[in-house]
Amino acid sequence: MKKIFTYLLGLTMLLIANANSAQNRSGNWCFTDEQTQLLQQQNPALIQQQQDLEDYILNFSQSFDPTAKKATIIIPIVFHVITDNGNGNVTKAEIQQAVNVINQDFKRLNPDAANTRSIFQPYVASLDIEFRLAHLDPNGNCTEGIVRVESPLSSNATDAVKAVSYWNSKKYFNVWVVDLINGSAPPSYVAGYAQFPSSGINSTYGVVIDNTFLSGRTLTHEIGHCFNLYHTFQSGCGSTNCSASGDMCCDTPPVSTSSGSCDYSENTCSNDVNHAPYNANVLDQIENYMSYNACQNMFSLNQATRMMSTLNSANTTTGLAQLWTPSNLAFTGTGDPYDPNPICIPWGADFSYNKQYLCEGEAVTYSDLNTYNATPTLWDWTFTGGTPNTSNVASPVITYNTAGTYGATYSPGTTAGYYTPAVSKSNIITVSSIAAQFTLPFIEGMENTTNFNNDWTINTISGNGWQNVTTASYSGTRSLKINNLANSINDVSEAISSSLNLTSLQNPIMTFKLAYAKKVSGGNDQLIIYSSIDCGASWQIVTIKSASTMSSAPATDVAFTPSGTTQWKNHSITISAGLAAQTNVRFKFYFKSNGGNNVYLDDINVDGTVGIDEPKLVNNLTIFPNPTSESAALSFNLISEVKNLSVTLKDVLGKEVTKIINGQPFAAGRYTLSIDQGKKLASGLYFIEFNADNKISVEKLIVR
Repeated sequence: MKKIFTYLLGLTMLLIANANSAQNRSGNWCFTDEQTQLLQQQNPALIQQQQDLEDYILNFSQSFDPTAKKATIIIPIVFHVITDNGNGNVTKAEIQQAVNVINQDFKRLNPDAANTRSIFQPYVASLDIEFRLAHLDPNGNCTEGIVRVESPLSSNATDAVKAVSYWNSKKYFNVWVVDLINGSAPPSYVAGYAQFPSSGINSTYGVVIDNTFLSGRTLTHEIGHCFNLYHTFQSGCGSTNCSASGDMCCDTPPVSTSSGSCDYSENTCSNDVNHAPYNANVLDQIENYMSYNACQNMFSLNQATRMMSTLNSANTTTGLAQLWTPSNLAFTGTGDPYDPNPICIPWGADFSYNKQYLCEGEAVTYSDLNTYNATPTLWDWTFTGGTPNTSNVASPVITYNTAGTYGATYSPGTTAGYYTPAVSKSNIITVSSIAAQFTLPFIEGMENTTNFNNDWTINTISGNGWQNVTTASYSGTRSLKINNLANSINDVSEAISSSLNLTSLQNPIMTFKLAYAKKVSGGNDQLIIYSSIDCGASWQIVTIKSASTMSSAPATDVAFTPSGTTQWKNHSITISAGLAAQTNVRFKFYFKSNGGNNVYLDDINVDGTVGIDEPKLVNNLTIFPNPTSESAALSFNLISEVKNLSVTLKDVLGKEVTKIINGQPFAAGRYTLSIDQGKKLASGLYFIEFNADNKISVEKLIVR
């Protein structure tokens, strides 16, 4: 078996295919050989262990008939769905379909079995193997055989992702479903990879698969590797001894490389003329599941022998025989009688929401996130401050009409019962008034800590964040500081202002004082100033300050504290006309560390030119009833004649819903107009824009 040993030393293939090919759509680009090489480099003893397994297979095959009917081998299988912020998810139905596909493929009940060409029909294999989703977890609890866990490792999955969720490989066959494997991204993908059984039935044994490829033949292919099958194109055309080179299977003709296509004329090797059973130069077996071709539909008899010998091997080789013993089937809930659809009680839950910051009248969509152990069919939601304040649907849409900070409570369930205790999250939704807290001029000197804490929001994403301190200041005694010297690269903190009405002064300008020093070795920190006109739901960049622009003192590796006002720099930002026309603006001071020194912020002012007072044309502008569940009315008193009056109903995004009055002249007097006759408006927050000769007033309307 020297050739086998030499062959195993030479596993150096990196098998990542191009996503633009036809094969990418069906999916089967395997990272198994690369992973095997890595494991063998880390532990050279694995090479001898593979040699020992090959010796066992050779002995086993002498007395094994792959065509004889045998008792079905049942293999308990569990899917660990590892998502990153929800990315990489698959549904229960998709997992059940994947199990159906591998069972059809192994038993040769696949609908495309008839596509196998006649030359290979005598060598197709039907294996007496059935995969069943586990219905008892390692602790004996009811399970659907699906585990759902959140982890950032899902978006760059390697073997490290397996530790996020793992069940004993000697009792369950583990499949890890992830978002992306090993940093792959378009236009190249790794669809999946497996671990050969000679590596040991350990905590990394099983299949890792990209969620995008769960619906194809990738899982069939990777399980083939787990049961000790090589690629049909392994080591190219191989040698004259087909049982000791290539894929070690003589009834799969040698293939030099996989094209990934479905070209039935492919014939990349000619040395199969010396190989039984063909003894002729035959076409490539592109139908084989262990190829990369897009028309896979078969395992061969020799491959079946290799897999069955692996599944029957003693503990000293693979230990896979433990999986299908009667005692293990009972332990995993996969023995007969088997109910494919158990109803379990969830015993772990989480939920997500699509917005954290919003204005009055806007809505948040909530969703179940990785309920553990069961797929919910019942949902029990409670929302403080929301409308409605309870829900029993899977993804409720909740409207918030009143400013404040609110939480939610969630308990998923099935007909067997609800998860308890319910998952509660406090202060997750911040709702802001559509009316600004301040008009211009706006002055913030950080001196009144009570006002500062009420008016500003500090979000420290990582590292040391903005703090109101007395360490240094440009004026007064206080400023904001980030102890950036102790931060790591990419640590981020945000200081978000209260809401400002920028229309009260013309040509507004923001000024602020900044003290900052670089380290001697550099460090390109960034201060990015953002603005938001939707209560912090989205942000737009106003300006970016680099380390060089911010620098106000000599570089130092000692913790920087400004020695006086000369080590502060004044920054001035002209606010764009579009932003200056907004009545509800927030500013965010976003600092990102990149190895620099400390930073201080003080005296944030937003000022402008005072406009000329003009005579008032309207008073007593009211909407009633408000809130309303009936038709509403608008009442107003015109002090003098208006040549052009427009009254417009807008939604919370400023989009026009309807024109109540469209540019008409009105004499002085008192008027009452219907706004929503017939209750046609959907529930939510609206605004009435009252424009009298270009003098604009805005009123809020809540429809229930």
